[in-house]
Amino acid sequence: MNCVQCGCEIRPGFAFCPNCGAKQPRPCPKCGYLCLPVFAFCPQCGGDMGAQSGTEKSREPPPQAPPVTAPVAEPSRAPAGAVQTADADRRTVTVVFADLCNFTTLSEQLDPELLQTLQNELFEELTGAVVTFGGYVDKFIGDALLALFSAPQAHEDDPGAPCTARSK
Repeated sequence: MNCVQCGCEIRPGFAFCPNCGAKQPRPCPKCGYLCLPVFAFCPQCGGDMGAQSGTEKSREPPPQAPPVTAPVAEPSRAPAGAVQTADADRRTVTVVFADLCNFTTLSEQLDPELLQTLQNELFEELTGAVVTFGGYVDKFIGDALLALFSAPQAHEDDPGAPCTARSK
């Protein structure tokens, strides 16, 4: 294995490079993927890098939030012009797509691990902002984030208050 900073050959299991002192990648406790020391979560499986390894299992598993799923509307079988039922839900949904400007140029100039760290920090900040304003992060696509407001849960003031944080 080589050091992530200076390229010096080091033995497996070394936490620091004996040549430059840089902290080395560590295996994910969940899947074993080598992750940089700055990673809070494994980019391969999403496992918590702060979790203890299999030989040092914690006494209770970390709490996991249930997945949030949006209700799927069934296609209408009624003829055109028919009255909709009471369970129909029609509303305005705001979709936000945010990406990193000049990402391709940046990716050509930066080390891949550094670029991934930058992306993770960007996604953490963007996710925090979306949640603060009552939105829902639908997906991450490359260097971009797709967020929804008014879905899966609508708020009374969604269309009129896009720039004010909601109280929880």
